[in-house]
Amino acid sequence: MSANCPYFQEGCDAVEKAGISALVKCTSAIRQLAYAAVPDSLDEYLQIGEKTSRDCLMHFCNGVIELYGEEYLRRPTQTDVEKLYAFHENKHGFPGMIGSIDCTKWPWAQCPQAYRAQFSRGDSGSEPFILLEAVASQDLWIWHAFFGVAGSNNDVNVLRQSPVLNDLKVGKAPEVPFVANDVTYKWGYYLTDGIYPEWAVLMKSISQPGSNDVKRIRYKQAHEAARKDVERAFGVLKKKWAIVRTPARSKSLKRITHLMYTCIILHNMIRKEKKRQYLPTFIRRNNIVKMVP
Repeated sequence: MSANCPYFQEGCDAVEKAGISALVKCTSAIRQLAYAAVPDSLDEYLQIGEKTSRDCLMHFCNGVIELYGEEYLRRPTQTDVEKLYAFHENKHGFPGMIGSIDCTKWPWAQCPQAYRAQFSRGDSGSEPFILLEAVASQDLWIWHAFFGVAGSNNDVNVLRQSPVLNDLKVGKAPEVPFVANDVTYKWGYYLTDGIYPEWAVLMKSISQPGSNDVKRIRYKQAHEAARKDVERAFGVLKKKWAIVRTPARSKSLKRITHLMYTCIILHNMIRKEKKRQYLPTFIRRNNIVKMVP
C-alpha cells in the first residue's frame, strides 16, 4: 500500500515531525473491518483521531480494490472453468458445475429516510438492507460479486440486473463444453435454490421427489449439499470480517460498496495464502500498478 498509494507514504509536517506511519494507518483500517470497531474507539490505542481513522479506512479500501481487484475479483477464464468442472465433479459428482449462486443481505443502519422504503421488504422486517449476489466454488473462492441492489428486490430481480450472465446473453461467453450422460453441453451451470427461474445455466433442486423415487431423492440430497458452498462462503466472510456482520454505519452507498468489495478481496486473499485455493496462480498483465492520489 505504501509503495503505490500516496496517502500511506510517511511524510513530515511543517516542523519536520514524522507523520503517522503506514503500519498504523493499515492497522486502523483492518481493525475497523475485522472487528467492526468504530473510528473514535481507536484514538487511545493508535493515537489517531476519528476523522483520520475514517480516512484510513476509505483510502485502504480504495487501495485494495485498485491493487488487487484485478486478481481477486476476476471472472473465471476458460482454463478456470475447465478446472472447476473437474474439481466439482470430483467433489460433488456434478459434471459441468461452475459454482453455487445465491444472495445475502447487509443491514443498513444509517439509511437515509428517503431511501428506506426502497431498501426494505415486508417479508424481511422494516429495517433497510442491501443485497449481495455471489458465486462461490467448493473451495469458498468467490468468483462473482454483485453488490448494491436495493433490499426491495428478490433474488430473481437481482439476477436480472447482475452482470454474471451478460456475456452469455450477448453471445460473448466462451464455450467450455462438458459431457453428462453421453450428451455434450456448450456451457456450464450454477446450482440455485427454488426461487430462481428455470434457465439452462441454472440448476434447481427437486421440490417433491416422491417417497419411493430413490434417484430423485439422491439427486435432491446431493444438490442441496453442493449448493451449500455459497452459504458457507457467506458464513466465512461474515465471521472473518465483522463489519459485514453488523449493520452498515455509513450513509453513503458508494462507501458501503467499497467496504463490501474490499472484504471479498481480502476473503479470497486469505483463501489463497492458506493454500485452500484449488485453481492456479493468477498472472498479472502489468507487473507495476500505479495509483492516483
